[in-house]
Amino acid sequence: MSDWLPYERGRIVRDTRDDHAKLREAWRVIRSRLESGLPVVNLTGLERSHDPGEVETCLLDDELAPAMLGERLRELALEHLGGDPAEHEVFLANRTTAGLVATMQAVVPAGGVVVGVSAGYSHPAVVRAVRLAGGRLVDTVGAAALTTALETTAHVDAVVLTRLA
Repeated sequence: MSDWLPYERGRIVRDTRDDHAKLREAWRVIRSRLESGLPVVNLTGLERSHDPGEVETCLLDDELAPAMLGERLRELALEHLGGDPAEHEVFLANRTTAGLVATMQAVVPAGGVVVGVSAGYSHPAVVRAVRLAGGRLVDTVGAAALTTALETTAHVDAVVLTRLA
């Protein structure tokens, strides 16, 4: 088992690059289905309930929006920032990922410790944000394990709760 993800990498999805390639392929399939008038059903359980008014509600979905607008966003962002598409990339994060990355960069020094607490495992966005900051994640399940981690770790820079796991 991976030491930083709740699943093991394999021959097909080997790393984060493959995660992104998988998403781009999924977005291509979604875009193709929508353009062909075929249905797309979100089975993730991550439906949004905000009523944005007069907009195409499909563009508020985490998978449909990048499928339909991701390439254009990349083109415009690279043009605006003067980037070279062969050399540079654009990173668009949802508010949770952006918040986690920004927070970990601000509060976790290199070598710092973050304790994750959840019902099963810390969300991969937490794990990646801690790694990006150069910290070490101590992942715990439940209140008793959290208490033990806090009592036995010399210095804890942050505690992150993952509510869905």
